Amino acid sequence: MNNIIFSDKQRFEKIISNIKKGWYENLHILSDFDKTLTKEFIDWEKRPSLISILRRQNILWEEYSKKAYDLFDYYNPIEINPNIDIEDKKIQMTIWWEKHLDLLVKSGLKKQDIDKAINSWIIKFRDGVKDFLSNMNDENVPIVIISANALGSDSNYLFLEQNWVNISNIKIISNSFIWDDNWNAIWYNKPVIHVFNKDETVLKSFPEIYDNIKSRKNVILLWDSLWDPGMIHWFEYDNLLKIWFLNDKVDELLEDYKKHYDVVIVWDWEFDFVNEIIKTIK
Repeated sequence: MNNIIFSDKQRFEKIISNIKKGWYENLHILSDFDKTLTKEFIDWEKRPSLISILRRQNILWEEYSKKAYDLFDYYNPIEINPNIDIEDKKIQMTIWWEKHLDLLVKSGLKKQDIDKAINSWIIKFRDGVKDFLSNMNDENVPIVIISANALGSDSNYLFLEQNWVNISNIKIISNSFIWDDNWNAIWYNKPVIHVFNKDETVLKSFPEIYDNIKSRKNVILLWDSLWDPGMIHWFEYDNLLKIWFLNDKVDELLEDYKKHYDVVIVWDWEFDFVNEIIKTIK
């Protein structure tokens, strides 16, 4: 199977042609983080998200890991159940994330704990992602990373910095903590961000980011979840290219992905295709 699959090649080429007319000046990128910019598999082994590293390695006290897994076991079936209404899911996911963030604070989360998770080197960028981020920085194209990461934007920024990525054009919308003078987490900021409320969060709660991209009406959307395309609904775009990464269960999910997205990149493939698209826009 080809790793690059088009839902409609002719439509894809038309979108690219329209985006080219606007040059880089009218473009911005919306992207997920885990399993989109990063690989899901390394040496055929499935890699965890940042928050999973914290749980698995018992970086916090052991009771945290037990309670975090209990929350996961209860709420994850709700998250993935296709028969539960999306509005009901939003409510339950908010409850889950608030409980989990509260648990992190009560478990004594420190900034150095996030450093330990990042420095484990368990997660890794896809091949070509650093070139992509560098090129977008050189061309002053804003990248907005929207992540439901429970460790928050601090962990995303730390990972970027660890990989020597220039972050001047990157804005991260994610959960975040309030720290005391000794970098102990004392509470978390609201709204809580989860996979089902990213559209509302961007529009209502981050006007400084919206102001930076609102005049850039061409959008390239990079994501991996079947639930995520709704996060662009709030934005009045001229041209939207939806590129999705289907890393696992390809035979089972591919047809559903093709219904929603312009391009599906399968089997945890590298970022070369995205980079080639970016080169044609200039």
